[in-house]
Amino acid sequence: MSSAKVNPKTAQQLLQAIQQDLSLAQHLKKLLQEERTYLEKRQFSAHQQLIKSKTDYLVQLEKADGERRRFMEEMGFSHDKIGFDQFVEKVPATWKAKFSSSWENLTDTMNTCARLNKVNGKILAHSQNSMERLMSVIKGTSNNVSVYQSNGRKNVHGSHRMLATA
Repeated sequence: MSSAKVNPKTAQQLLQAIQQDLSLAQHLKKLLQEERTYLEKRQFSAHQQLIKSKTDYLVQLEKADGERRRFMEEMGFSHDKIGFDQFVEKVPATWKAKFSSSWENLTDTMNTCARLNKVNGKILAHSQNSMERLMSVIKGTSNNVSVYQSNGRKNVHGSHRMLATA
């Protein structure tokens, strides 16, 4: 973008927005780690409380991201990595390290958050599948119900509606 120009005031606001994004992302990362613990221990009531905090941080992150994008566009840069790299090339040399390290930390933290969220999603899906299988056994609608007979042997019944035999 040849018309892009660094405005010192806007650049400083951009740095503050990036640092705000980073702070929020670090808090979200802690919440996601806490969420994993709750999910692994099946502490679903605590998990429900944590979801509200997680949602609040996601809303704040979206707002802070919007501010960062606005500052980049105000100076004529795209709000992606390419635009940021172009921006860093035009800032005074004394600013480059501060902007670059802040951006890198934000990117790393957000990537970690994405990985943690994906793992939590898998744990939640596994728990839900386990619960659904258990409920189908209890309701007697499971296609492959394993029951133990009085002699201790396992017997698999296809679409059988009995939970146990004596």
